[in-house]
Amino acid sequence: MRRLFYLFTCLCTPFVIFAQTTAPGFVVEGKISSLPDNAPVIMSGFSGTDTIAQAKVLKGVFTLKGKLSSPDVHLITFPTLQKRLVLFMGNDRVNITGDSANFSDVVITGAPVNYDYEEFIYHIKPLNDYVDYYRNLAQSAANKDSVVAILNAVYNIYQQSVDQFVARKSKSPVAALVLAFSYDTDPNKNVMLLEKRYGQLGGDALKSQFAKNIQQVLATDKIGAVGTPAIDFTQNDTTGKPVSLSQFKGKYVLVDFWASWCRPCRAENPNVVAAYNEFKNKNFTILSVSLDQRKENWLYAINADHLYWNHVSDLQYWNNAAARVYHIESIPANFLVDPNGNIIAKNLRGEELAQKLGQLLR
Repeated sequence: MRRLFYLFTCLCTPFVIFAQTTAPGFVVEGKISSLPDNAPVIMSGFSGTDTIAQAKVLKGVFTLKGKLSSPDVHLITFPTLQKRLVLFMGNDRVNITGDSANFSDVVITGAPVNYDYEEFIYHIKPLNDYVDYYRNLAQSAANKDSVVAILNAVYNIYQQSVDQFVARKSKSPVAALVLAFSYDTDPNKNVMLLEKRYGQLGGDALKSQFAKNIQQVLATDKIGAVGTPAIDFTQNDTTGKPVSLSQFKGKYVLVDFWASWCRPCRAENPNVVAAYNEFKNKNFTILSVSLDQRKENWLYAINADHLYWNHVSDLQYWNNAAARVYHIESIPANFLVDPNGNIIAKNLRGEELAQKLGQLLR
C-alpha cells in the first residue's frame, strides 16, 4: 500500500515554468478555454478535503486567492471536468493556461518550488522506472546474471541521485516527496536509510505533508527493522511460566512467529529444525511465538514437528501481544537477533537461515 506517495499519479500532470514573486499571499489566475461559466474551481491541500480557496469560472477565467503558511503540494480541482492539477507552490502569483480538452498541455507559471519538482519528474523518477524495468526483466530473463548486473548499476545510480538531490535541496518540500517516493517504490524498504535521509531535511521540507507522512512511517516501520534493537516482550511458555526475549541476551536468537494452523509455517518448520540442530551448541537458540488459540493444537504441532526449543503464546490468535508489537501481518515471520539484542536479519526462509548462521557462527 502506498502510504507516503499515494498522489503520485496526479502529481505528474502539469508542465511548469516559473517566476519569482514577492506577494504577501498567493494569487492563482487561470485561463482554461472551453470551461463552462459558473463551473467551480477549488484549491485544497494534499488531502483534497481542506478547501483553501474557491472560485467560479467566467468566460474561461478564474482567480483563486489566499495565504499559505509554507510552500507545499496543493490540488486545483475542476469538478465539472472531473480533473485536477497538482502544484508545489507557496505564496506565489501563479498563472494557469490551457485547454480543458487536453489537460496534459496545461502550462503553469510562477511557482519557484516547482523547479525542484520538475527535476524529480524528468531526472529522478525515470531512473526509478529503469530500475523497475530491469527488476521485472530479471525475473524471467534467460541471461539473468547480466540483467541483474545492469539492475544493480542502475539501482546504485538512482540511489545516488536521490542522495544528491536531498543534499542540494534539503529545505525544499520536494525533497520530502523524493524520500517518500524512493521508499514506497523500493521493495527493500530500508527504513534506516529513510531515517538517515530524513535527518538531512530542514526548513519548508519538514513542514510538508510528505514529511509528516514520513514521520508516521518511521514511527511504525522502524519496529522490527534490521539494524534496530529488538523490542522485549514476555509471554507464558507451554507450562505457564513467563519467558522474556531479554532472557536470551548474549546469544543469537531467532524470534519465530508461527501457528499450528498455518500451513506455510508447518512447511517451513523442517528448515528451522535443521538450522537449530546444526547451531544449537554454537550460541544460538530459538524463541517461537505462536498465534494459536487452542493450547492442545499448539502443543500437538510442537511435538509433531519436533520443535524442541523455547515456545510462548498468549493464545490470542492475531491479537497476540508480541505479534501486535512487531506489526506482524502474515506468518511465518522471523527476526534474527544478535547477542547485543539488535535485529540483524528478518524473514529468513529455506536455506537462508542456515546460511546466515553459518556466516556468523562457524
